[in-house]
Amino acid sequence: MDFDYIVIGSGSGGSAVAGRLAEDGKARVLVLEAGGSDRRLPVLMPAATYLYAIGNPAFDWRLTSQPDPSRGGRTDYMPRGKVLGGSSSINGMLYVRGQPEDFDDWAAAGCAGWEFERVLPYFRRAEDNENGADAVHGAGGPLSVQNLRTTHPLSDAFLEAGVEAGLGKVADINRPPQGGIGYLQATQKRGWRCSAARAYLWRKRPNLAVLTKAQARRVLFEGTRASGVEFVQNGQTRTARAAKAVVLAAGAFGSPQLLMLSGVGPQAHLREQGIGVVHDLPGVGENFHDHPGTSHIVWVDQPTYNVQHTLRHALAFGATWLLAGRGPGTTPDAHVLAFHRSKPDLPRCDLQIHFTPVGYDLTDTGPILFDKPAVTALNNIHRPYSRGHVRLASRDPFAAPAIQPNLLGDARDIATLVAGAKTLRAIFEAPAMARHVLGEFKPGKEVQSEDEWAAYVRETSIGIYHPAGTCKMGVDPMAVVDPTLKVRGLSNLYVADASIMPVVVSGNLNANCIMIGERCADFIKAA
Repeated sequence: MDFDYIVIGSGSGGSAVAGRLAEDGKARVLVLEAGGSDRRLPVLMPAATYLYAIGNPAFDWRLTSQPDPSRGGRTDYMPRGKVLGGSSSINGMLYVRGQPEDFDDWAAAGCAGWEFERVLPYFRRAEDNENGADAVHGAGGPLSVQNLRTTHPLSDAFLEAGVEAGLGKVADINRPPQGGIGYLQATQKRGWRCSAARAYLWRKRPNLAVLTKAQARRVLFEGTRASGVEFVQNGQTRTARAAKAVVLAAGAFGSPQLLMLSGVGPQAHLREQGIGVVHDLPGVGENFHDHPGTSHIVWVDQPTYNVQHTLRHALAFGATWLLAGRGPGTTPDAHVLAFHRSKPDLPRCDLQIHFTPVGYDLTDTGPILFDKPAVTALNNIHRPYSRGHVRLASRDPFAAPAIQPNLLGDARDIATLVAGAKTLRAIFEAPAMARHVLGEFKPGKEVQSEDEWAAYVRETSIGIYHPAGTCKMGVDPMAVVDPTLKVRGLSNLYVADASIMPVVVSGNLNANCIMIGERCADFIKAA
């Protein structure tokens, strides 16, 4: 169990950093994944994920937040992938990059080298885009990015209605400047999920070891140098040594939890838990934020995917997916995306819309499907002001962390969500979509006044499963990692996941975390 590098977590960042560190065929790389194999139907078939993986403890950590005082004590269900590929194996497969300004802002705040022009080559290097390479996109990389294999007539109608409501139609939502409405691309290969593990870890390399059902307990130190990892597999505690680096890629919840279990974090909190302090780092677990969102759900006049899951549908859709890589079985979480502004004078978009021809709702116990034809659109904030935190609930490494979202702690986020929710209603009332709408379930036509909209946001908003920021990158006293992703004050220890984002990117996380993993591998090699 002696390696050059140990990577904890096989999600978007972890798979990318491990794959790149191992690609020379010489460096000995170990990946520790607490979950099991991803070569399972609920992972590989996109539509099956929503029915059989999310909420299933065989694939999902099934985390739950603490009561949130900013929303009347409500709790949130927070799915996270517990399987090879991490959350990239149970996510919506949307390929969405952050806006160029996101990365320029990181650099301006002290994260030198993270300007968009510096990260763009890593997005391109990772990508194998079906539409080919150009100045923005890449081809030939490990991550397959493809156009939708099948669309739904109501997706066409929603896109047209968005244009009628004033959003510009775009062919590529990732091409700067990001704004407008259009069809998305998905991390798929011929209709099958292309998780980060499939992209980077499925390749057989004798110098790359991947252990599943291996949960890390703590990082081991020799003084302030990370020297290895203690983990549990098949009920046995084992130790692996790392000669050159340990990389945490356990996500916005797992990475700060593992740092604190290892004695790295706010010293007062560690002592409360009876954990010896290796390094006092007050920012560990702070700066937690997600993209807060609300749903807009309407009943419609034609069948939608949520009512098409009888045995007959399953056999037909499954055969079409398996044999042709097409049909509803290939559908990602959304078909249409839009970036827009809550106020017309803003310099860039601050809201995002997801539309899917599926009637579902996000509840405090997880997503639920409706039993009659419906469609759902989500409205979420790109860069929220509100901040929460992640702490240890126990020194037991198998206990879930204590997550306080404080999702609407800043009133500015409520106002922005109200503006986005009104935009969604305008789109559903535009002619192309209105002709198919039989009734509005959420928010309901009774919601009209400003006070009623604000109450709707407080009563129904939820984080849309994009947690970030808890090991933030920077140079200020609350920064956890420096601009090379090395944990400040320690050696040989790095973090490569969404937790390093000082401010969450304006979009879904997967593509951005893969870019972070790609960059981390180069930082480690250079060191």
